[in-house]
Amino acid sequence: MPSDNTSASLPHTPSREQRLLELLQNLSLAVAKDESIKAAFGDALTYICQFMGWPLGHVYIWSQAAQALVSSHIWYMDDASAIVPFRELSEATQFHRGEGTLGMVWDTGEAISILDIAKSDVFVRKMPAEEGVRAYFAFPILVSGQVMAVLEFFSPESVPPDPDMISVINHVSALLGLAMQRHQMIDRLQTSESQLAEAQRTAHVGHWEWNLTRDEIFWSSELYHIYGMDEQTFSPTYDRFLEHVHPDDLEYVQHKVRDAYENGRSFDYFHRFIRTNGDVRVIHARGRAVLDQVGKIIKLHGTVQDITEQKETEIKLAQSVRQLSALMEIGQAIAATLDLEQISHLVLTLVRPLINAEAVILFLYKDEMLEVVAFEGSNIRDMHGLRVPPNIGIAGEVWQTSEPLFLAGEACTSRLSKELADKASYTPQAMLAVPLRWRNHSVGVLEAIHQNPTAFTEDDLRLLEMAAAWTAIAIGNARQYEQLQRRLSEQDALVTISNALTETLELSELLALIVAQIQRIIAKADWTAIHLQQSRDGELEMVASAGLEVDPEDYLIQAGQGIAGDVLTNGGVMNVADLQLDPRRLPIDVEIKTRSLLVAPIESRVRRIGTISVQSMIPGGFKAEDERLLTVLGVQAGMAIENARLFAVQRRARERAERQRERMRHMARRVVEAQEEERVRIARELHDESGQSLTSLKISLDLIRSVIPEELADVRQSLSDVLNLTDQTINNLRLLSHNLRPPGLDVYGLDAALEGLCQDIQAHTAIPVIYSGAELPDLPDLSALGLYRFAQEALTNALKHAKPTEIRVDLSLDSDTILLKVTDDGVGFVPPNMELSLPSEGAGLVGMVERLEMANGRLLIDSTPGAGSQLTAVVPYTPEEK
Repeated sequence: MPSDNTSASLPHTPSREQRLLELLQNLSLAVAKDESIKAAFGDALTYICQFMGWPLGHVYIWSQAAQALVSSHIWYMDDASAIVPFRELSEATQFHRGEGTLGMVWDTGEAISILDIAKSDVFVRKMPAEEGVRAYFAFPILVSGQVMAVLEFFSPESVPPDPDMISVINHVSALLGLAMQRHQMIDRLQTSESQLAEAQRTAHVGHWEWNLTRDEIFWSSELYHIYGMDEQTFSPTYDRFLEHVHPDDLEYVQHKVRDAYENGRSFDYFHRFIRTNGDVRVIHARGRAVLDQVGKIIKLHGTVQDITEQKETEIKLAQSVRQLSALMEIGQAIAATLDLEQISHLVLTLVRPLINAEAVILFLYKDEMLEVVAFEGSNIRDMHGLRVPPNIGIAGEVWQTSEPLFLAGEACTSRLSKELADKASYTPQAMLAVPLRWRNHSVGVLEAIHQNPTAFTEDDLRLLEMAAAWTAIAIGNARQYEQLQRRLSEQDALVTISNALTETLELSELLALIVAQIQRIIAKADWTAIHLQQSRDGELEMVASAGLEVDPEDYLIQAGQGIAGDVLTNGGVMNVADLQLDPRRLPIDVEIKTRSLLVAPIESRVRRIGTISVQSMIPGGFKAEDERLLTVLGVQAGMAIENARLFAVQRRARERAERQRERMRHMARRVVEAQEEERVRIARELHDESGQSLTSLKISLDLIRSVIPEELADVRQSLSDVLNLTDQTINNLRLLSHNLRPPGLDVYGLDAALEGLCQDIQAHTAIPVIYSGAELPDLPDLSALGLYRFAQEALTNALKHAKPTEIRVDLSLDSDTILLKVTDDGVGFVPPNMELSLPSEGAGLVGMVERLEMANGRLLIDSTPGAGSQLTAVVPYTPEEK
């Protein structure tokens, strides 16, 4: 039954293909292991309904007594109480051929789907709409071509199951059909065994025991009677027993007993025994070894039965048991493994002794030929690997007609494939040949051969057909598993490539990854190459390869040349089965002996830009699924190339923009340097020339005022006013000179210059400007001047707009970074986003940003309306080398 336990943690969520594969394996194991057909049906309903989310499933079984399909009373229900009326109606309803949904399935042998049962005239069992069931699906279970049961499912959604799920259900239906057939055989066998058990209770069965350590033999009274010995006068020993064994069976009996006491193997065999009166009896002997605690054989014991009258019946029954056991072992092997080679070997090994064949051969249809993929025989040349056309010989006839053949004598030898008989150096006189069919298609042939024309019977043919049915299921399972694995591998490859497209735009890495994934997924690929068309002359140049080391110059394809040239010109995928027969082959194809070639175009959004080529040394190596995969990878390669080229164009544009920006920064730096040089010159002229002239003027005016008589008080007052104006002009001129180029910056450094600036501002504004600094020796002039101008502009803006009561200026060194912070407790503002654009109004912030960028620095703004502001200049500290 399905388990509710799930793993606490999974590395990833399984894909639908993986879940379908797991469902198929669970169903196969359940059907193979269930002891009753009722349990098998119940497990099948449970697994399928829980996987699909269907609330209701039911099984109808054909009744010979009613000659109709009747309810099995086997259900799967999400809520048993909710459908009691419908369940009672279903269990009371019988379906005859052609009547209702199940009658249609019985009549046609095919599944049906009804997406809306409320609107269906065929669905005769009405279900209340409030039950939430919309769709109905029914699948037949066939036994020997006859509908013996029907699986029906109910869905709340009007959506049919997908093809993969239908395939799984059909596969399970086939398994259930075989299970029904197997259980019918078991029922018949159990009936026979019950009859045999009743006969044994009335039969005389003796038993014996041989103590090997003391060499003592004990016979029961019935055993003396069976052997015709007098219990009072005959003392049993092994040698005296052998004296009465039929001479033709003596060596066989000695071998069985010797194997038991030497190797500890149990035995079960028949032999003839000659009584003292000459009467020959057929004996069935069974026995086994008894081991002590250390594993040493100390005893043999067993039973003996006189089966002279029942020999023929029991031998047939034993043969049936062995056949059934072998078939069950085959079924269990199919459910337990997907290794086709292992299963094929097991099938042939088990079947050959059951039908006493000299050899059993398994043909599979591969690459338009019937190939021997498994062989089991003695004293016959191994035929493994032999290939014959599917239209000749007995195997070809069976494969084409899908009908079994039982041939003996002339009918066998006249229809043999002469080619196969010559290769095998063997001419059988009797042959059984049955088709292997999977999903109504022949996939191979199973043959049994013998040189005795009377070696086989019709029972042997039926047994071989059952073995072929199991083998076909194994082949179907293996191929379906292989397809699912390939799809998973393809998905993994596509995900890997897609992830790579998002992680890197390096074209060489992406193309190398694509060819490597192709080599991994396409089984017959010996060599993969990607060619891109060169714009200058149209040549196809190899840019990536995997599998073989080839010089790109040796695989340079001229425009329009070869298969790749045709694909580039005309588009589409080209699959060449044998390149050596194609006139378009290239010299390199002849050199490396390429046989199969698969080429797909690489396309950008506007044109074809190259090709992907996959080569194999095997003719006809590539299939339609390989063409599909290569087409998808061609699209991904086109995306990779287009993205990489766009990235390269953008990178070149960024590089040009960066170079242009660097030129602009260089020009701006030269402008600033020129401005500073002009400021220095103007400041020097203002201080040295204009300042001295004004000072001389002031002294002259003061001398004139001193000689003016007292009575000219008005004139003296006017001169005093002029002197005051001259003092003010001298102070303004000194401040202007200082602002143009702070004299302390060049002499004392940035720390002293900033401290002087703060003192001057506090002296002229009466607003406290608190300064905290740090020495920065050997600071480059450009960085020092940029930071000083930043502080000037920041203080000016704070005084002009912020209305502060206090301003703080902090200069610090954090590792290799200079931080200059100007903080005020004023009105604050909403900072502009300097990353997106510079402010459209006001030049203060723009000037700060430009000044700092010339020193490879940046500006940080932290301000909130009503909570003050903090402007931080961040500049790398790179002391100048002296």
